Amino acid sequence: MDPGDAVTVTLRLRNTTDLVEEYRISVAGTPAVWSGVEPRTMRLYPGTTGTAEITFRPPRTPDATAGGHPFAIEVIPTEQPAGKTVVEGHLTVTPFSEIRAELLPHTVRGRFRAKPKFAVDNLGNTRLTASLTGKDNSGQLGFELHPANVQVEPGRAAWVQGRIRPGGITWFGQRESHPYTLNVLRSGTEPVEVGGVFVQRAVMPRWLLGFTGFLLTSAVAFTIAWFVFKPNFDTKAHDGGMVPVGNPLTLPDGKSPPPDQQPRQAPTEQPDDGATEDPPPATDGGGGEERPLGGPGNHLLYLAKSSPWPDPPGEGEEPATWSFPVKSPGFEAVGDEWGCTYSPVRYTLCAMNDTYNPESQTTFDFWVKSNGDPDASISVIFDWNFDGDKEVLQRRQVFKAFELEPNQEWQKYTEEVGLEFEEGEEWADLKNGKLSVGFWVRSGDSPIEVRSNVPEGQDQISAMRIPFDPVS
Repeated sequence: MDPGDAVTVTLRLRNTTDLVEEYRISVAGTPAVWSGVEPRTMRLYPGTTGTAEITFRPPRTPDATAGGHPFAIEVIPTEQPAGKTVVEGHLTVTPFSEIRAELLPHTVRGRFRAKPKFAVDNLGNTRLTASLTGKDNSGQLGFELHPANVQVEPGRAAWVQGRIRPGGITWFGQRESHPYTLNVLRSGTEPVEVGGVFVQRAVMPRWLLGFTGFLLTSAVAFTIAWFVFKPNFDTKAHDGGMVPVGNPLTLPDGKSPPPDQQPRQAPTEQPDDGATEDPPPATDGGGGEERPLGGPGNHLLYLAKSSPWPDPPGEGEEPATWSFPVKSPGFEAVGDEWGCTYSPVRYTLCAMNDTYNPESQTTFDFWVKSNGDPDASISVIFDWNFDGDKEVLQRRQVFKAFELEPNQEWQKYTEEVGLEFEEGEEWADLKNGKLSVGFWVRSGDSPIEVRSNVPEGQDQISAMRIPFDPVS
């Protein structure tokens, strides 16, 4: 059967005993999570026959892996449990392919080269084997992809490091934009194309060309003037010693200069009591202080039900738990845009008007927990849009994966794990800008939960601090 469809098999049951018996019917094996039994219990008189229908509905997700899945149907009598009967079957799930590709970031800038990242997600139920190539319409760019061939298991993602080199170097002038595409090629299917833009900057700004020309012109003019108007340096020193002029100052032997000729000194202030003051003691620069909520950053935001929010939840609010599914990598977007509406994988705050503070950084305290999966890990992604007139991703920060303990208890995830990478445009003031916080399940086979909307005074408050000063 195909994932996403339904198939029904019929179980026929006959009571060969001399008792009125009630039978419980259940399904065992991998397909059990996709199955439904109707009815689950059946009451039969001696010698009578009944039927039950077992329906399988494997989802069209990587969880329904392609291939054979054996199952068993257990029939357990209530009066005589020892007479349990097991009927075995076999369900074959057909393969399907679905991939998603994304460039991070969409626009890269450089003078001699640029290094975009390329994510390939396998959303099908079979192993994905593909090759990657890059091209541009003008033929002026060179591409290097490492690795150029990937194998991605169902429900997993692969990262490809790209390198773009321009055909020539622009020494002076305006920046040039070169659109390009990266193709994911698979045998027997149409390639998946993802578009990007490489902005090539000039090595030297245009004003430097004019300034250099001015310096060269000035140097040539000075050289010509030197030789045309040759200066005539002469001396009045002739044979014989020079005769000193003026009245040289002489001091009496062994005496100091007169008081009016002694050097003047700056007066020194003394305390009234005549005692010298000790310098003030050195202050501690913050060592040993307790970590503030949200980390040592600047502008505090609380993780509310659907967005980062400057105010804590009010009285009567209840903490919320947000479950992030395995198949959602956390940077889901439509093209290069994202909206300010509800998203199952993002917390988004819009209409921000803050001033960038270069002395601060992005910090956070996020409380997360696994569902008992020993391989679970999660990353947080901060996406920025500085100008509200542009619905595009302008800067991205991706922090390294945080490995969770399988004890199903809340654990604090902070920025101390370190940045995995940070790319995009230079930091700028937020003018009707946006901040989108996404969580990416990096490993494991079960969702990961994030705690939010925790009122003040309680423990385990998820909060963050961003490198901006609020505009009053």
